[in-house]
Amino acid sequence: MKKVFRTIGVIVLLLAVYSMLQGLFTFLAMCVTALVAAVQGKLDIAVLAKLEGFADLNAMSGMSGVFVWSLAMGLMLSTVAMLLFLHFTGLFKLRRSLFKSISFRPLLFSTLLVFTSMFALNIFVQWFNLNDNLADQFDGLVHNVVGALTVSVLAPLLEEAMFRGAMQGYMMRRFNPWVGIVVAALVFGLFHMNPVQIMYATLLGIVFGWIYYRTRSLMSVIVGHVLNNSMATAVMLLFPASEMEQVSAVQPALVELGFEVMTFMGFVALSLLLAIKLHRMLPPVSRQWSDACDKI
Repeated sequence: MKKVFRTIGVIVLLLAVYSMLQGLFTFLAMCVTALVAAVQGKLDIAVLAKLEGFADLNAMSGMSGVFVWSLAMGLMLSTVAMLLFLHFTGLFKLRRSLFKSISFRPLLFSTLLVFTSMFALNIFVQWFNLNDNLADQFDGLVHNVVGALTVSVLAPLLEEAMFRGAMQGYMMRRFNPWVGIVVAALVFGLFHMNPVQIMYATLLGIVFGWIYYRTRSLMSVIVGHVLNNSMATAVMLLFPASEMEQVSAVQPALVELGFEVMTFMGFVALSLLLAIKLHRMLPPVSRQWSDACDKI
């Protein structure tokens, strides 16, 4: 029972610290950006004085202009701060061996597995017609150079170090590996606090978790996660939100459900074949699981 309570404590600690850092750095970046904008005459200080908290400030900004920079900088700084927290507390140390802990073939097949899983899950999640409450925020961030870099590269690095390296790794050393994989994926999905992302991130998190378990290398899931976020960023940059809404509106008339199902099943079959191939090319995992970085 002590192991359960300690595990819950680790999960709560990780989520609480990251939430605190994200809120703190976003608030500081917002204040600095607002003052700079006021000095430049782009924002009226009298308007700021009448606002009642961050929600009003965010609504006023409309996710455009100077406030996008504050959100991007806040996200980047909190991401870096959380990575340092993980490293110096020993929850997950960022060693140089992290980048050489997996050979090319397993890395290639794990990346291909993430790629096919992404397409299968995108089709699957669309069938539920879930709300995307953060579409405007992400659209603003990816059109900002700092925001795009953070969303595409830094955020995947942190999320894998936090949810797979620290959280899942902690649980897999103490419980059945699948307990760590599933629980970390559920927390990962719920942490996004966005209906469409909760389902997608949870299911993709299980894929990430299994890859991390079998390869014992966080690098394998970092590359896949960067691929996932970078493709999403590229789509949002290439296709404005208005165009995506028009495509979604005409999609049912152009694409039959049967074709979608067949496409989904095809990507699922490819994912299973890649998972079997990856499983067979790797040595069995020892009963006492450990990250490959621990042995380098």
